[in-house]
Amino acid sequence: MSQNRKKRPAGSQSRRKALSKTMLLPHTATYVRERSLHWHLALATFRAGNGNGDLLAELVNALYTAWYLQKAGFDAADQELYREVERILDAVARNASRDIWCIEPAECNPVTQLLDLYERQLSSAPVYAVREAHARVLHFAKSDRHTPW
Repeated sequence: MSQNRKKRPAGSQSRRKALSKTMLLPHTATYVRERSLHWHLALATFRAGNGNGDLLAELVNALYTAWYLQKAGFDAADQELYREVERILDAVARNASRDIWCIEPAECNPVTQLLDLYERQLSSAPVYAVREAHARVLHFAKSDRHTPW
């Protein structure tokens, strides 16, 4: 018998499907630039007082996905940055009931820092890791927890 034969998983051990080259590589530079432009335009829209619920959801998704990518080992920021951005976005959500969709210019810097971090993470993390982070965000959104940290 050949010495190079792979052993099969025993019993309840499951085999993970081999990942394709596309899943093992980071997103393309074009994709990352397009997404980054989208997030920064969303922030600019809020700064101008013209935001909306869909754009807020995009920024919240970026916040939490960046957190889970950091937990997976892709670039990092101080936890306080996440808390500050969450506080800013929570304030936007509270003001939405009064139809105020604004992020004050003085509060844009932490959000910009977070978006820049997320852009770097997307540039380095393999696609499968980004998808896993998105799945964790969805799982968190269905939970009773207020924050993932």
